[in-house]
Amino acid sequence: MKSDGILLLDKPSGLSSANALNQIKKKFKLDKIGHGGTLDPFASGLLVVMIGEATKVARFLLEGEKSYIAKMKLGSNTTTGDPEGELVERKEITPIESIEWKSILSSFLGKSKQTPPIYSAIKIKGKPLYEYARKGISVEIPSREIYLTSLSLISNQTDELEFSVTCSGGTYIRVLAEDIAKKSKNLGHLIELRRTTSSNFSIENAISLASLLDLEEIPQLYPMLSMLQHLPKVFCNKAQVKKITQGNLAIFEELKEQIIQPGYFICAYKEEDKILPVAICNHHPMLLPFCSIERVFDAREIET
Repeated sequence: MKSDGILLLDKPSGLSSANALNQIKKKFKLDKIGHGGTLDPFASGLLVVMIGEATKVARFLLEGEKSYIAKMKLGSNTTTGDPEGELVERKEITPIESIEWKSILSSFLGKSKQTPPIYSAIKIKGKPLYEYARKGISVEIPSREIYLTSLSLISNQTDELEFSVTCSGGTYIRVLAEDIAKKSKNLGHLIELRRTTSSNFSIENAISLASLLDLEEIPQLYPMLSMLQHLPKVFCNKAQVKKITQGNLAIFEELKEQIIQPGYFICAYKEEDKILPVAICNHHPMLLPFCSIERVFDAREIET
């Protein structure tokens, strides 16, 4: 079956993202399928599923903001930072009032460094970290920059804390929960996690796996470009469009006043009330040339 586009799935807890995709692929006889950010088996919520040609731009969704609702258990930690790991330690809980929790949570807002967990799929020397963990091999894990846009208290009890968070792509909520617990002078680990948004997509528009598998045909897909709305846009005229589609990197000198922040952006052409994408580009200001072209779209409609 030939399908290209985005499917919003509400993944249930208890199965891996890969397992969910395999069921969809088998049911609808799809050739290519991927996702824009994995959810751990214990987690539920929004899984942005890319089908067909949409898999080619999956990596551009990974950087987009994501929102979660998380619940953590206080007084103990596990090897994985979630309910699937083995118990490591128990410790008497230091009671914290709501006003103190709010202050602790607000201290994590903005930019910071986070070290990914050893039980993760990030690769070091070609191997995922979880392989080192399972063999008991120590490995140095480089920290990376994350950004929290919001972090709010939902509820708190003596031994549980529930919060919502909106963060940059690549943020590990398991690690965030452990760090929050540590700042309150407690141990803690996640027991529930639900993703509610990913870039411009919301769980409100997602279909459950059970409902999806009951259908005879795959539902209407979101267009491929809808997953790139979070990227900044640089507008071009027709002459510039032609040069970009020909791979002429010198054209970015003409556009550099619009190219402000490092990272991916979309070169686009504005025609009356619609915006037509030309290419996905990458701004790396410390290198020359300072921009590269990552993927070019069909621009024949613009050039005519």
